[in-house]
Amino acid sequence: MAINLYLVRHGQTLFNEQHRMQGSSDSALTKLGVKQAEAVRDYFAQNGIVFDKAYCSTQERASDTLEIIVGPEMEYERLRELKEKNYGAYEGRKTIWWPFSRIFKNSVEDNREVVERMERGINLILRDAQDGENILVVGHGDSMSQYIREKANGRKFRGFHNAEFALLESNGHEVEYVKSEWPARNVRIDELTGK
Repeated sequence: MAINLYLVRHGQTLFNEQHRMQGSSDSALTKLGVKQAEAVRDYFAQNGIVFDKAYCSTQERASDTLEIIVGPEMEYERLRELKEKNYGAYEGRKTIWWPFSRIFKNSVEDNREVVERMERGINLILRDAQDGENILVVGHGDSMSQYIREKANGRKFRGFHNAEFALLESNGHEVEYVKSEWPARNVRIDELTGK
């Protein structure tokens, strides 16, 4: 049995552009974020990758990215297990003042809990997966990176850029990191035209 899981990080958001902690907060995709998602969509189309099922977190930046990739006609499921790590009192902040960080440390979701939550989400996806399926999973950089490193033998995985994806293979039980690609690497916005 071979199932391909394509884990895609959402396109750039307003908070990403402003270098703010985002976590469980949400902000809209920027024009660049939309173009990044379109680049991933085009990469999959050019490489003949068609998705049998699609999932994303409950956060809008993930569902917006997913809808750009697969189009409005494909149904998908939103899973709260796939949401980003909750950074507590740091969310929305541009910089972290380190003495302040010790005060609010307990408000940040524990990394172990993030990995366990992500594992539950991936297990829900695999429960309904069939042999040979390509499954799109759109989520978030920190939570998906932690999952890949801890549960998919991706210890050397360096993390996600906006609209980068990682390919994982599964036999229905174990999950193995295969590779990552960043189709949006050279996507830019012309500052004069906004295109």
